[in-house]
Amino acid sequence: MEELELENESDVEGFERTLGGVKNEKGYINFVSHPSGKNNSVHKVESWQILSPVKNALYGVKAINREIHTTFKQERIRSSQRTFNRYFPKPMGPEQIVYGDKVINTFNHKRNYVWPKEGAQCYVANGEIGLVIGQYAQNATHFNVEFSSQPGYRYEYFTSDFREEGEPALELAYALTVHKSQGSEFGKVFVIIPESCALLSPELLYTALTRQKEKVIILHQGTRSNLWRYASDRYSETARRYTNLFEKPNMIEIDDGVFLEKRLIHRTTRGELVRSKSEVIIADLLHANGINYLYEEPLKFGGTIRYPDFTIEDDDLGITYYWEHCGMLSNPEYRKRWEAKLEWYRSHNILPIEEGGNLIVTMETENGGIDSKKIQQLISSLF
Repeated sequence: MEELELENESDVEGFERTLGGVKNEKGYINFVSHPSGKNNSVHKVESWQILSPVKNALYGVKAINREIHTTFKQERIRSSQRTFNRYFPKPMGPEQIVYGDKVINTFNHKRNYVWPKEGAQCYVANGEIGLVIGQYAQNATHFNVEFSSQPGYRYEYFTSDFREEGEPALELAYALTVHKSQGSEFGKVFVIIPESCALLSPELLYTALTRQKEKVIILHQGTRSNLWRYASDRYSETARRYTNLFEKPNMIEIDDGVFLEKRLIHRTTRGELVRSKSEVIIADLLHANGINYLYEEPLKFGGTIRYPDFTIEDDDLGITYYWEHCGMLSNPEYRKRWEAKLEWYRSHNILPIEEGGNLIVTMETENGGIDSKKIQQLISSLF
């Protein structure tokens, strides 16, 4: 409610305003369309979007669209079902689409029922998002839909576009699957992350999180720390691919029947999956020197959590060392994140070993490599 600036779940007017609705002189919300395309309601139809990894399930697109429709569109549905004094088309399709609904076109097709004809593409592509902006007429028989990609043009849709034996031409689009959202951008994006979902992967999450232009709001099930697992190659679609253009893939079973391409994973001598070849080298040198370590063990201070690359407890000295390896400092965003993380360490009195502290920081060489000899010398000097 807060992100859409709605007063409560009964704020139907506020909800329709988020989709470009404008109050007329009689106090009713209208969805405006002009042939010029200027100031049309459809320009706000992509100001926010809900994304889910799946279409079905309780957290899926269908259930979310149904819940939104039930909450904010009941009066529109009732008024469109009147036998007399009806000025909008009857609800169409299995989802009962009505005036003011946000919709998505479901397949590529030519469409000659468009106004104005001059300059019209007469074509609607799969995935185009639009708004039902009419027809406003007594006992209206069809929808007028304006798409955000074609402002100023109204495409007509009829009951024949929603026959039971075929895929409906339009579906509700308050929530979309992440897959369906590819190539689109929205103002605010609400990303739903269920606790357990076989389709979730780092690649899918990246797609979802990069659809926003202003803000992303994550709605997750379970603890935030559970999200960390999606940084692992175990969940990566890329690492699980069996395709190889030039040679037979070499698939490795890591656990529980999960197979990954050998060249796309980084595994230590002890068997952990780590993020880079450099981390493999550090982990294996620690192991070879008989030093026990924990990989990405959560470190909690003041209600915040960070994940050091390696945590090493020296029982003899009673010191816990935290080891961070910086691999992409030439990348401005990476450097910025590292500097923020280093400041977090300092704020909790975890200082670099050069300053007498217990934070070990190593870095890639200028050409992006790692000096194994220096890593061994560092281990020997500390442990």
